[in-house]
Amino acid sequence: MNDTVCPKCEHNQMKKGTIRVGNGAAVHMFPHDNPRSQSSPITSYFCLNCGYIFELYVEKPANLDS
Repeated sequence: MNDTVCPKCEHNQMKKGTIRVGNGAAVHMFPHDNPRSQSSPITSYFCLNCGYIFELYVEKPANLDS
């Protein structure tokens, strides 16, 4: 992500982050048709200058193919 420019402020330093809920657990994605199956943590990239979140993705997409 070093060559990515923020669409909001045009800053070029991004950082990877994990979204967590109040108790400190990471937010996970579950398959819509089988919410009790395996899940995957959701990871994001955000701008270090303005905080804009511009990318969200699941770390283990194979876990969602049920």
